[in-house]
Order: sequence, then structure tokens, then C-alpha cells
Amino acid sequence: MSASSSSTTGGGIRVRTPGIPIKCWCGERITELISKTNLNPYFWYYRCSYAAQRKLENDNHIFKWVDEAFTDERQQLDYQVRMLEEEVQVLKETIRSEGPKIISGGCLILGLSVVVVVEILM
Repeated sequence: MSASSSSTTGGGIRVRTPGIPIKCWCGERITELISKTNLNPYFWYYRCSYAAQRKLENDNHIFKWVDEAFTDERQQLDYQVRMLEEEVQVLKETIRSEGPKIISGGCLILGLSVVVVVEILM
């Protein structure tokens, strides 16, 4: 695939759009299209609706290949999973070193299980 996946702001500064774009810098929604060029036949891409309707080329509105956007999304999710795994490890160590605890909401933490304590009024 040719052409990079980025846009420029209204001031002409080149900006990379991470993940799946939702809106262009101009405020227009993003649409999915299929490339019909000889260089990139049948590749899906995201494009600013305004630029797509006017068939603008070499402009500063959003353009991004779908597979590149999905790769960005996967990388962002991988990062979030790593952060959550680290947080779980910290919680495991805390529970091992400090023992069971009752936290706000009446939850009793035993090991890696959470037991919800419900008060019954009669």
C-alpha cells in the first residue's frame, strides 16, 4: 500500500491519527471506502466524508488504510492488557502480604476471589 496514514491540521502541521479515526480535524465524519487504483486495488481505507465527496487529493483531511488502523487498535489493546496484568500482579502481591481485607461496598477479598457481602434487613 502506498501513501501514509495521516492528515494535517488546519495550520498545516502533519499529525498521525492513532487507531480507527472517528472524525476528521474539520469535524466531518469518517467513511470507509475501497481503493480502485492500480497501485492499491480493492484495499479498504478511511477517509474524511468532506474530502471523499469532493474527490480531493493531496489535501489535509483524514486518510488511513483500514488494516493499519486495526494494527494500531491491536497495539493499543496489547498495551492496555499489559497494564492490567501489571495491576493484577500488584494486587496479588498486596493480598499475599497483607491478607484478606474488607473494602468499600462490603466486599471481602480472599486470595484472588471477591466475595460480596449483602446485608439482609428484616
